[in-house]
Amino acid sequence: MPARPAPLRILCYAVNGLGLGHLTRLIAICRQLRRLTTVLQIPTEIVFLTSSEGDSLAALHGFATFKVPSKTVLAASGLEPIRYRRIMRQWIWNAANLISPDLLLVDTFPAGSLNELPAVLDLGTKNVFIHRGVRPEVARQPAFQASLSLYDLILKLDEGSCFGEPASDPDLIPEPLRDRVTAIGPVLLRSVEETFDRATARELLGLPPDCSAVYLSTGGGGDRQAEALLRDLVEAARLVPEVRFVVGAGMLYRGREWAAPNVSWTRRPVLVECFRAFDLAITAGGFNTVWELIHLEIPCLFLPQPRGWDDQDSRAARCAAAGAGCLLSERTPEAIAEAVRELLAVQRTASSGNALLPRSHALDAAIEILSLRVERSRLEDASAFINPGILFAAEQEGLAERDLLLAAALITSRTVADPENTDLDAGTMEDALLAARELLRHVASNGGATRQALAVLKKLEHLPTPEAVAVAAMRRWDDEYLLKVHLSKVHLSNLEGLR
Repeated sequence: MPARPAPLRILCYAVNGLGLGHLTRLIAICRQLRRLTTVLQIPTEIVFLTSSEGDSLAALHGFATFKVPSKTVLAASGLEPIRYRRIMRQWIWNAANLISPDLLLVDTFPAGSLNELPAVLDLGTKNVFIHRGVRPEVARQPAFQASLSLYDLILKLDEGSCFGEPASDPDLIPEPLRDRVTAIGPVLLRSVEETFDRATARELLGLPPDCSAVYLSTGGGGDRQAEALLRDLVEAARLVPEVRFVVGAGMLYRGREWAAPNVSWTRRPVLVECFRAFDLAITAGGFNTVWELIHLEIPCLFLPQPRGWDDQDSRAARCAAAGAGCLLSERTPEAIAEAVRELLAVQRTASSGNALLPRSHALDAAIEILSLRVERSRLEDASAFINPGILFAAEQEGLAERDLLLAAALITSRTVADPENTDLDAGTMEDALLAARELLRHVASNGGATRQALAVLKKLEHLPTPEAVAVAAMRRWDDEYLLKVHLSKVHLSNLEGLR
C-alpha cells in the first residue's frame, strides 16, 4: 500500500486578551482554507496556537488548539510577568518547531505581543501576516516595521475601500516590502447567506415575532469597563420597556448579568448567525462585530472603546458618517434610551444596507494564502464550490460539510484538479453541490450514512459525465423522485432516455 502523502500543515497564531478578534478572523479564514483543500482533496492539518481565553471557539469549528495563558489572567494566577515572558517565548518556539507548519498565519501583531515571534518566523515556513488596521503611530514603530520583513505575504484588510477612501498611507509598509502586500476587504466569520432568517433567529433567541429588538454588545467582554457599561445599557433598556434587548456579553465576560424585565442574556458562541433577529444594535467599535452588523444591514449606535492598537473611534465615526448608524457622544442611560427610540422610529432608514460590505472576503484571503503552496487556477476553480448558502442549509439538515463538498466534486466526475478540463464553471459546480446535497440527504433519510453515499460515488468517479453518474446512482437507489426532481438540478435534459 502506498504511503499517504504528508498533509499540508497550517499553524495559526492568535494573541488575544480583551477580545476575540484575532482568533475569530483566523477561524474565518481557516474555514475557507479547509473548504478549498477538501474540494481539491489535499490532506490538510490546521491547528491554532493561541493565548485567547476564548479558545473553545476554535474547537467549536473543528480546529485543534494549543493554549497558553493570556496576559489578562496573569494577576489572578500569580505568575510573574518576567517569568511569563520567558516561558511564553520558549514554549511557543518549541510548539511551532514540533508542529513544523508549511504555512504560518499571524494576525495583527507581527512580532507577537512579547516579541516572541521573530525566532518562530525563521523556521523555514511560508509566513502570512493578517494586517488588520492599527493606529498609524503603532504601524510606524521600528519594531513593527522590521517584523513585516519576516513575512512572505501581507494580507491588508482594507477598511477604507468600504468607504470609497484611497489606499491607506503607503508609508505604513516599508517600500521594499510593498510587492508582498495584497489588499482585500474585511474578513467575517459568517456571510449573510450563513445566517438564520429573522423569524428563525427570533425563535432561537426567544424573542416575540412582532416586537422591536435591540442587540447589546461591548465586544469580546474581557475589558474591565465591560461590566459598568453593560449596567448602564441595561438601565437604558429599562427606560424603553416596549422594546426587547438581548445582551451578547462575549465569551470573555466574567461580570454580573444585570437584570431587567425586557432584557435577556445569551451565551450563544456564534451569535452572528442570529443577527437578523434585531432591528438595531448598540455596539463598541471593534472590527469584527461592526463589520458583521453592517454586512447584515443592522443599524448601529456606536460606543467605541479605548484600545492601544485598534482605533475604534475612527472606525465608528466613519461608519456613522456613511449612514450605518449614529455615534453616541453622551453615554448616560437616558441619552442611550432616547437614541434607541429615535433610531427605531426611522424604520432602518439610518442604515446604508450592506452596500459598505456586500460580502465577506474570507475566501479571498484563503485563496491568497494557499496560492503560496497551490496553483492559483486550481484554487479559483475550487472556489466555485464554496457556496455558503448551500453549505449552511446542508448543515442545518445534518449533512457534514466535508461530505457534501467531496460528493459534489465526485458528481462532476471531473474534479477541479484535472488540468485538461476547461469547461467547468461556477454554474456547473453549484449544480453539482445542489445535487450532492440532495443525494446525501436522500441516503441519510433512508437510514444510510453519508459515508456509504460517498463510497458509492467514489466507485462512480471514473464515469465521464454528471449525467452518467446521476443515472448510475439512480439505478443503485431506484428513487423516481430523486431522479426526476433533485438530480434535474445538474441540467440532465434527457434523463429519462438515458435511463
